Amino acid sequence: MQESQENWNEEEFGDLRSSKSSSLSDTTEIAEDASEAVRNWKERRRLEIEERDRSDAEIKERLQEEAVKHIDDFYEIYNKKKEQQLEQSKKDAEAFLKEREEFFNQDNTVWDRVMQLINVDDADVVGDRDRSKFKDILLRLQGNQDAPGVISKEA
Repeated sequence: MQESQENWNEEEFGDLRSSKSSSLSDTTEIAEDASEAVRNWKERRRLEIEERDRSDAEIKERLQEEAVKHIDDFYEIYNKKKEQQLEQSKKDAEAFLKEREEFFNQDNTVWDRVMQLINVDDADVVGDRDRSKFKDILLRLQGNQDAPGVISKEA
């Protein structure tokens, strides 16, 4: 009976053993195919990353070159403007000093010079203060050589 049982086991499970070994070879082939696909994918991915890194490096280099150019342009323009402003300030200072000397070297009284400096046409009332009387006093002092505070040039 043992023999019949072994036959029966072989008959019944023999197919399993053979299918088991065939499924192992199938699994091995699938694993090899899958590992080949994974290797191909990894290689493609590595190449894509390298290409992207190269592209990013080129873009970064180009941006750095542009930034350096813009900075150089900024300082060039800044220095030109600074030089122009210095020249303009120098001209303005010379003009102011010349005008001031001419103003003080006029042959007139202090009150005449005061009248040149103020705006007579300004409003008479500013901030609740009536300035009309002060204007009248200044107008009477204008041109008067005997007015108080007149400094003569001969003294």
